[in-house]
Amino acid sequence: MHWIRDFSHREGHIPSVRNVEDAPQPMRQELVDVFFSVAEQNPGIIQEERIHRVICQSLGVGASANPYGGYRYAAGRDIRGVGWQRVYDLIVRLWPEFERAGLSDQFRDGVNRVLAAHDSAWDLGADGRLYRVLPAPAQAQVVAAVAELANPRYAPAAALFNTARDAYDDRPRRDRDACANAFDAMESVAKEKYGLPNATFGQVVAHIRQGQALNEQIVGVLEALNTLRNRNFGHGMAAPFALSTAEVDFTYLACIGGILLLTRTP
Repeated sequence: MHWIRDFSHREGHIPSVRNVEDAPQPMRQELVDVFFSVAEQNPGIIQEERIHRVICQSLGVGASANPYGGYRYAAGRDIRGVGWQRVYDLIVRLWPEFERAGLSDQFRDGVNRVLAAHDSAWDLGADGRLYRVLPAPAQAQVVAAVAELANPRYAPAAALFNTARDAYDDRPRRDRDACANAFDAMESVAKEKYGLPNATFGQVVAHIRQGQALNEQIVGVLEALNTLRNRNFGHGMAAPFALSTAEVDFTYLACIGGILLLTRTP
């Protein structure tokens, strides 16, 4: 059992859409409660003074040896005035402190309950990194793509895909990098799959059409993705990136779908 937002969690009061790129003040104070509550529930394992010192120094604030009102109050005061991205930086910075103390599961569970309650676009992963929340079916596609790209023959594509995920999960999200690297990962898979290492993606798609390896309409979708890349986020483009947030989501997930399609096609 976890004591952070226990009633809300058990009653299923979790938003279905989580896309807030912010750290509202109530959420900040709840996170401070998580940090210190985990320590208080496990006395002698990790000291409140250390938590406070890490919070202060991570946020660039001077740490007082005996802060007025105690460590909780001081941390709550210091976290109020920083940019919202720094709040997420702080979560990641505190992760190794709790992991070394053997309290990573409690820390992660509490943090994620608070993030979910405030519609945050991120979750804290088991590796201590923050990942952008996707609907369950879309997240399943990401996990499946990671598994497919674990095949050594797709190692270059896996590296590109990891770069795309990093851009997609960044705070704030790096939309153009997410689209470009997701497409490049799909292109790398296509070249490897059909033994055309020096071809463009368009040439690989033409090869697929000629061999009738895929449904003609599916081939048309791949061609459309290539056109989307060439006109919006291709290499060397000087035009400003202008895809909307929803269009970036579509492009990112469409390229992941392309990766799965290509790796799974006989």
